[in-house]
Amino acid sequence: MMLYRNIFIRSLFIFILLTTLNLGLKSQNQLVKPPKLVVGIVVEEMRYEMLLRYWDSFGENGFKKIIDGGAFCTQVHHNYLITQNAVGQAGIVTGTYPSYHGIISNEWYDKLKDVTVSSVDVAGFDFIDGEMSSGTYTPKNLLVSTIGDELKLATNDSSKVVSISMNPISSVISGGRLADYAFWLNDKDGEWVTGSYYVDSAPDWVKEFNLKGFQDVYMGKSWASMHSLSNNYKNSLPDDSDFEIGFRNYRYTFPYDLSYLQRRSGNYKYLKFTPFGNTYTKDFAITSIINEDLGKDKFTDFLTISFSASNYSGELFGPRSVEIEDVFLRLDNDLEHLVSFIDNEIGIENVLIYITSDRGVSDVPEYLEYKKQNAGVFDGNKAVTLLNSYLSVLYQDGEWIKSYYSRQLYFNQSLIDQTGVDLEELQNKVANFMVQFSGVANALPATIINSTNFESGINNKIQNSFHQKRSGDVIINLEPGWIEKNGYVTKSGSGYNYDTHVPLIWYGWEIANKRIDAPLEIIDIAPTIAWILKITSPNASIGNPIFNIISE
Repeated sequence: MMLYRNIFIRSLFIFILLTTLNLGLKSQNQLVKPPKLVVGIVVEEMRYEMLLRYWDSFGENGFKKIIDGGAFCTQVHHNYLITQNAVGQAGIVTGTYPSYHGIISNEWYDKLKDVTVSSVDVAGFDFIDGEMSSGTYTPKNLLVSTIGDELKLATNDSSKVVSISMNPISSVISGGRLADYAFWLNDKDGEWVTGSYYVDSAPDWVKEFNLKGFQDVYMGKSWASMHSLSNNYKNSLPDDSDFEIGFRNYRYTFPYDLSYLQRRSGNYKYLKFTPFGNTYTKDFAITSIINEDLGKDKFTDFLTISFSASNYSGELFGPRSVEIEDVFLRLDNDLEHLVSFIDNEIGIENVLIYITSDRGVSDVPEYLEYKKQNAGVFDGNKAVTLLNSYLSVLYQDGEWIKSYYSRQLYFNQSLIDQTGVDLEELQNKVANFMVQFSGVANALPATIINSTNFESGINNKIQNSFHQKRSGDVIINLEPGWIEKNGYVTKSGSGYNYDTHVPLIWYGWEIANKRIDAPLEIIDIAPTIAWILKITSPNASIGNPIFNIISE
């Protein structure tokens, strides 16, 4: 009897021990020091399949080394409808949907003020050491905290948060409200600038970097293909594909004389459309690490880098062009240099790196039509003109639709009040009218979105995109393969797989070498970083930490 009792006690002890050890795996990051530096890398408009398509053409020490040596999450999605630049950047750093963080699109209509609002455009702040004609950029329209904000709060401002991108939207949104600096490209002179929202004067090291004139070096180049066009780029359409517009009134095949483009434009905006713009971004990011002493003390710092050339260039050439493949092959080299520098400067074991994308992108509709797919271009403004005529006949003459942005229809509330038309009735009639247009899959009235809880499907994505104060009265969803008319060959912005499915790679620090195929969302990134850093998640975060990226 005593023997059985001892065996039972011993078995119970072993069971408790194993259970404790198993539970401890999820909290083992409490036993190690947090990283000294977190580097968030966002490659704009990078569809997941691009990494697979270009894999054999990549070098051994860029994407391949990072993926093979890190935790590669293969099933990550943006789970909302309007997959645009500002929205994606916000989701990455806030851990939540547009319905919470308020960045519903790159631009929207403010019903109360009767003005168009940019996601990062707020009056009242000046630019530092530069001039731009498009207004001042601040994160004031972001309604919730970011992971960078929470890091600043947790360390009483001892941590540094720096955000860098040629694209001002990417830089400002990623940096959050409490960033020390957000830097972006000044189209006028090709210099890196920031605004008085952040500082009264740019740091001396930024001024010194700008004086080196790297922008002139890069714009003095000819953008030729990295490899032979006849023997490589087998994963892309021919260089002279008909499904490109290229640099308008110039050419759409290699090589491109960038000095000519600069003389023609009188500024440096075309630097953003070339792979050299990514290299210029990488150069500036490395300079910021050195001069801001990032990762050099006991307080974790946060650096976000958004590579934008794939966005700007992709909308001229399309995601299956030789130009975009060339952008990614050269970015592969830039990542190799950046990661190698970080390893030598700080030690990769002290740095947590993640690489993802703010959204994917649609194939060129004309190409899909050529391949006998359902695709096309929806002219929203033309549809709104017809809609206004219909409502004027149905009710009375007037401008019933006040504004149209990103497939959102904003009603003229003054006219509604004046005529006494029932809002819900009007929304339903508009939705039913809009679905009659070619390319429109469905249209959802705001009254339905506010009163119904959609748990899955495209209506759930519409609901995740909807913010009651900022969204329109009716939201339109196009059919797969359709994009809005925008003056480019393609665009992002849908809730379909090609726009929502993006890669997520974790590398460095205590990251495990593994592939993770479980379904995840882009909003899981911020709470994962918060868990690793032992700080509070962003205040509206609803994502879940990805526990199994840590080495066991």
